[in-house]
Amino acid sequence: MVALGAVLALAGTSCHRHKHAAPDLAASQEPDRLLFEKSLEDIKNKRYEVARLTLQTLINAYPDSDYLDRAKLAIADSWFEQGGSTGLGQAEIEYKDFITFFPNSPHAAYAQYQAAMCHYRRLEKPDRDRSNARRAEREFQLLLKNFAESEYAADGGLKLKEVQELLAESDYRVGRFYFIKKSYVASASRLEELVAKYPNYSRLDDAVWMVARSFEKMGLPNPERAALYYARLLTEHPLSEHAEGAKQQLAALEKPIPEPTPEALARAQQQKELLEQYERGLMGKMFGMFSGKPFLARAHAMLGEPVLDTAERKPPPRTDEEVEAQRKILVERMAANNPNVARNKEEKNDENGPKPKQPESEKETDKKRSFLRALIPFW
Repeated sequence: MVALGAVLALAGTSCHRHKHAAPDLAASQEPDRLLFEKSLEDIKNKRYEVARLTLQTLINAYPDSDYLDRAKLAIADSWFEQGGSTGLGQAEIEYKDFITFFPNSPHAAYAQYQAAMCHYRRLEKPDRDRSNARRAEREFQLLLKNFAESEYAADGGLKLKEVQELLAESDYRVGRFYFIKKSYVASASRLEELVAKYPNYSRLDDAVWMVARSFEKMGLPNPERAALYYARLLTEHPLSEHAEGAKQQLAALEKPIPEPTPEALARAQQQKELLEQYERGLMGKMFGMFSGKPFLARAHAMLGEPVLDTAERKPPPRTDEEVEAQRKILVERMAANNPNVARNKEEKNDENGPKPKQPESEKETDKKRSFLRALIPFW
């Protein structure tokens, strides 16, 4: 068990595949040392409640103990080993508390890594709740920002790429749904944000293509926004299946057709080969279809470092003309999808004209309904 191994490492064994110097625990028989050793044995044997009581006794009775920080970390590890939503949620609180109280501890990086893992272990598929994915992304980003030189940075970076692949895939599915439904304003909004935030996404060329097509199909007053993404597709994804279509659309818009650099072509070729290796992993894909957990192996084939500033990455600002054009498109779509909007508009236009007479039979029906509504509120 990774977390339990970490606790044992603090007492003198191994931690997360790395060895630490073993303290000389046998040199004395202090009560705090005995309490700490007993708690480790209880965690090892899954007696988590007993272990936490022992560790809390150590913390309260020996506030100056040399084992204070390790006892605090062992409490967090016991919750992590216990698992489940309650256990992992409490473990994250304990790990974050450890970083607050012991920011200069050599084990602070481990605590930050484990705080991220509390959410990583609860990741769900892209079409389900994304709250744990967002929290995992934030905690792994903190790990790489604050503990970039630690032994946990490499694995944390890989897991951050997996989490960002999952978040991007979730946005991609929503944007693609809107694109198929011809809701181009919604499609462009969702996919343009994806393209800005997650440049390592494995289906980024598809997203860029749909963003460009969405802006073009909106009928905006100028084609600059669509041309921007067509050009980006050719320069950053020159081997994409959409490359030829992007050239044709740029020619139709009378825009220059950019040529990719040799470095971009080499990178695209390397990326293509890596993804082809992934696609050959049919058994892995089949497992991902039937597993309750997300299948994140595709992220391992992607080049580039994980993004540490996703919250700050925004699409290019839109002009006033584009905003107004999109507003009109939304209004027209709402009117087309809601007959009441059109009906109210017609009634407003005819409010000064003569109203048609209501038939006598309808008048009698309305009177009966009014009487019944007075007696029965829900009629």
